[in-house]
This record gives sequence, C-alpha cells and structure tokens, in this order.
Amino acid sequence: MMIDALLLLLTFSLGIVLSRVSLCAVASVQNAVVSRDHAALQRLALAGGSAGVVLLLLAGLMPGSVLLPGAVPLGAGVIAGGALLGVGALLNGGCYLGSVLYLGSGNLNFLFTLAGIGAGARVAEEWAHAAGLYGASHAAMGPLWIAGAVGFASLVIVLVRRGRPAAAGWAVCAGALAGLVYARHPGWSYGTVLQTLAHGRHSLMDWTANLSALLLFGGALAGAAFAGRFQLKWPAMRRALRCAGGGLVMGFGAALVPGGNDMLLLWAIPGLTLYGALAYLLMLAVIAAGFIVSSRWPRKR
Repeated sequence: MMIDALLLLLTFSLGIVLSRVSLCAVASVQNAVVSRDHAALQRLALAGGSAGVVLLLLAGLMPGSVLLPGAVPLGAGVIAGGALLGVGALLNGGCYLGSVLYLGSGNLNFLFTLAGIGAGARVAEEWAHAAGLYGASHAAMGPLWIAGAVGFASLVIVLVRRGRPAAAGWAVCAGALAGLVYARHPGWSYGTVLQTLAHGRHSLMDWTANLSALLLFGGALAGAAFAGRFQLKWPAMRRALRCAGGGLVMGFGAALVPGGNDMLLLWAIPGLTLYGALAYLLMLAVIAAGFIVSSRWPRKR
C-alpha cells in the first residue's frame, strides 16, 4: 500500500486553514440576508476563484496528469440535489465545509452530521449517478482553459482589494490548498469517503483518501486549538438529531448532484462545469429563502 504523503500534508494544512476562515455557506448567507454583510460571501468567491486559478494552471501545465470534472447533464438530479443541499445545510446549521469548522472547534453534535451524510448517500443509491466525477482534462485546453484561468485570477484580484486583508488572505490560502488537493487526488472529498463507507464498497476503499479525510478534521482541530477556539461541546439530543437529519438530507442531495458543496465550490466550479455552478447557486438560493422566511415569520413573545 502506497501512502501519498504530499496529499496527507495538503489535507492537514487545508484543515488548519479552514479552522481560521469560515467558508460555511449557511453562515455566509445568513450574514448577507440578516445583517446585509456580504463579506462572507466574498470569501466563498475568493476560495473558489483561488482554487480555480491553481487547478486550471496545473491542468494546463501538466496535461493528462491533472484531471478536471467531467460534464453532468443539467437535469432533475442536479436541480433536486442542489435544493436538498440547501435544505439539509439549513437543518444542520452548517454545510459540508461548515461542519469541518464546527467539529474541529469541538462541537461533537456534528459527528452526527457525518453519520447522516453517509446514511443519505446510502438511501439515495438507487437515484444517484456517479458518472462525470472523474472526467477527462478537456477544460485545460484551448481558449476555455485560458479564459477560465484569467477570469478566476481577475476575480481574486478584485475581491482581495475590496475585502479585509487578513480574512481575504486566509480565503485565498484555503482555495489554493484545495486546488492542490483536488489536482493531486481528483474528485476527493470527505463526503466521497463517507459515501464509499456507507455503501460497504470496501474493495474500492482508498486508504490514502481515508487518512486524508481524518487529517482534514485533525488539521481543523489543531488549528482551532492553536487559535484558542477549541471548546469541547458534548452532543445534546435535540441538536444531534438536527445534525443527523441535516446530514442525511445533504448526503442524499450530494449523491444526486453529484458532490457536496465542498466539492462544488472547490473542484466542480473551478473546473468550469455548469452543473457545479447551478447546484451551488440553487443551494445558496434555498438557504437564503429559508432565512428570509424565518425573519418574517411571526414570533411568539
């Protein structure tokens, strides 16, 4: 068994950086809707743009060695999956990336999110389609690759100038590390590991990916502890059930897209796929609708 030491180092480093900058779609949309603060949404765009610059440049400089996501038909699976990702993230109180942040900070309720994601992927097995997860590197050729790399670089430059320097720097670092991770192991995410485990496909288990998933959370824990933000919080029945239910819905949606919002933001969109952009925007729209409705709902005294 060969262990990819570089991938392990990259995922651990990514976990550390994710503990320092919130890339949670739920928190970002909540700030935009409730507080009219769009800085967190800009950090999401910065992370995705930085991942795109790194991924596309590596794919262009090393053709055939770096794979980009293949095309997925823009059908009901992508639409329903994107919407379910939004519903599940609202119920869970955090998206795929947010769950890494919260669990790394010591909130053990989010362990039930991971269990829910695996269960959701298992339930969706009959409807899920895995085609297109590991597509050929067609986007790294010709005008499309050049336009994508230039476009992402321009987006990053504009947002860095407009954002807060420290937060923008962490977001760029997170995106760049994610681009390196996906270039090293295309299609990898901790959601993919959970899905493989849930389906019992032990013969297909990639131990490097499994260790990388553990090190991602290990890095988040180490980063939170170093920053003095680690605070152990034991599961509470009501909160744990919400996390399990939210994870189940997110796992179901991710199986339909295919991919969780971490993969969409940091690999599918940087890889210039339409399905990635559509599913991610649908997720954000559902989350925003949830906060808009809840802010207008009559509250009891």
